[in-house]
Amino acid sequence: MTRTKRNIITSGVAAVIMAVAVCLLTVMPVAYADVVKGNGFANVAAVQTRLATLGYYRSTVDGRWGSATTTAVKKFQSDNGLKADGIVGSSTERALKISLPISGGISYGKTDFNVAAVQARLKTFGYYTSTVDGVWGNGTLKAVLRYQSDRGLTVDGVVGSGTAGKLGVTLSRTAKSGGINKGKTAANVKAVQNALKSAGYYKSTVDGVWGKRTMCAVMHFQSDCGLTVDGVVGVATEKKLGITLGSGTSSGGNSSGPVGNISDSDLNLLARCVYGESRGEPYNGQVAVAAVVLNRVKSSKFPNTISGVIYQRGAFTAVDDGQINLTPNETAYNAARDALGGWDPTGGCLYYYNPATATSSWIWSLTVHIKIGRHNFAL
Repeated sequence: MTRTKRNIITSGVAAVIMAVAVCLLTVMPVAYADVVKGNGFANVAAVQTRLATLGYYRSTVDGRWGSATTTAVKKFQSDNGLKADGIVGSSTERALKISLPISGGISYGKTDFNVAAVQARLKTFGYYTSTVDGVWGNGTLKAVLRYQSDRGLTVDGVVGSGTAGKLGVTLSRTAKSGGINKGKTAANVKAVQNALKSAGYYKSTVDGVWGKRTMCAVMHFQSDCGLTVDGVVGVATEKKLGITLGSGTSSGGNSSGPVGNISDSDLNLLARCVYGESRGEPYNGQVAVAAVVLNRVKSSKFPNTISGVIYQRGAFTAVDDGQINLTPNETAYNAARDALGGWDPTGGCLYYYNPATATSSWIWSLTVHIKIGRHNFAL
């Protein structure tokens, strides 16, 4: 074959390939379109959110452009007299009633307090599914966008006065960390943490230290209970938690409390009573047992010393069966110290019993104020 003929054949093949490619380009649809102002998470999530609210998009709002988003855009465009190209330009943007690009945020700042307050309310309403942690992220932005879209608010991802008002939160211009009206003593903080943990709101270690996790848990609890979401444990929140907080400074392991100076032997006896009566119970339940002992010491109905109360005839099963002589662990000592520091989860109760094993008919006549673990605490 001559070079000339070979060149002619090669040129012909190339022309055919080019022609086929052109045909394919003209007949094959674009698989995925995009947002003219950028396919960032916020923009795509805003488009998906509006389409979901309007009934066009039924997949997960994930901020990622895919075939489901393209199909939804095209259907929306077709129904609204727009060019059905799957591309969100200015016309489609206006028809969707969104203003791109979306930045998202909080008008008063993305502080721990503001973000946690927004997350807590969105979680209560079912829009936010992650942990209330005070950290602004895509999950929070997505929840804000969906809430705004469903409530007929401006869909910009920014929590301003309008969105905050609908959510029922008051944003702060300054940094706030919540707290406890009666003081952030170790005993008070532990009481709050334990109550929140029992209710499923606090997942961290009960350490008696107030921090962001405790504040966020309080705010989530307040939101679900219809309380003011301020992160502060005041009278209403304290009551809802079912705890009675003490006043003053933290015991921090001191051997003194509301019943006067406590000797090492009395601390040891109280810890042995806690261990013998309530080991295996939730921590706040162990503190509650110690608190009952101390409440009796202060009551005119009982002896006025710890040893007198504990060894009063028939008062405690641990004395009757000898478990009072077991060596207490550190948890029992901590529970005794916290009770001595003023933490009373029972709210002043003088009695407790296990309803599964109680045999006294008299004990059932008492008014039960709170149930902690397997024990009923009563007056």
